[in-house]
Amino acid sequence: MHMSFLLKSLELATISRGFCAPNPAVGALVVKDNKILAQGFHRGSGQPHAEVEALKNLGENANGATLYVSLEPCCHFGKTPPCTDLLIQRGIKQVVFGFRDPNPQVTGKSEKILRAAGIEYLHVPAIEIDTFYQSYAFWWQHKKPFVTAKLAMSLDGKIAGANGTRVNITNKDAQLFTHQQRKLSDAILTTIQTIQKDDPLLNVRLANIEYKKPLYILDSQLATPLSANIFSSTKSITLFHTDNVNPKKLQALKAQGAHCVVVPGGHHGLDLDAVLAKIGNDGIHDLWIEAGGQCFSSFLKQQLLQKAYIYIAPKWLGAQAQNAFVEDHDIFATVQQKNWQILGEDMVCEMRW
Repeated sequence: MHMSFLLKSLELATISRGFCAPNPAVGALVVKDNKILAQGFHRGSGQPHAEVEALKNLGENANGATLYVSLEPCCHFGKTPPCTDLLIQRGIKQVVFGFRDPNPQVTGKSEKILRAAGIEYLHVPAIEIDTFYQSYAFWWQHKKPFVTAKLAMSLDGKIAGANGTRVNITNKDAQLFTHQQRKLSDAILTTIQTIQKDDPLLNVRLANIEYKKPLYILDSQLATPLSANIFSSTKSITLFHTDNVNPKKLQALKAQGAHCVVVPGGHHGLDLDAVLAKIGNDGIHDLWIEAGGQCFSSFLKQQLLQKAYIYIAPKWLGAQAQNAFVEDHDIFATVQQKNWQILGEDMVCEMRW
């Protein structure tokens, strides 16, 4: 019975995934006599936590109930008060949670507080919940985002037409999958080459609803056009560049609302590890990369990818089309897990390192 309620809390947490950073997404429900009395989820940083949402309208009915929550309850003051205090005040008799919070302000401390108050405290792990919080745990361990890259190619290994001309490679099912993954991510990263060639929106468009996401761009010389679509389609824009840029360009982009951040550079481009450290410092847990083969290869070679999706469409673009990879290397060489799925006529390979 515990597992079914915990998986329900995970469903609630998934509703707001991709919109809570720097907080994790959390779902909670209050149960008494095996019946769900109330439920809630965390909607974003500074908003009430899932436990608060679940308990807000219960009044005395919460007394003697069990709280199921996807992530261990917090016990510290942040933008909101500690949830442990509320659980004690409302007479919760048992807390069942799915994932231990890696935050050192919580680990071991919530349990001590609630047990001292006579509340039964039970950790029931689940593979689904462990996977859901993998990026959150990764961020606490490395203070960098969990990185997922996407690359779409034809059967002959091409990602664009001659001279990089944009070509629609994937079908609607694959495009829908991409938007779903964007929505679940805290932020998106791309390159100046993608901005210049495609002028993409890089937002989320699902069921006639648009969602804006923070966007990071690798743009060493600040060549992003002020007329680019991203200035109206994204939540925020951060440009990573070297310290040797045109001051007028820098001033103009800042005036347009872009954040411009200097990172070290060299013969092989910007220091990607430094880029990820700065993104992690923004509290981004899940980063989605959508760019070309060179960007994909650079992150892969430097072992900076945790997951990737390779889309393969049944199309043949020919010898003049742009190759996905400049260098010949085995992208599967170090992959620990591979999973193929069908999206209409396209195939997608999910790879994990």
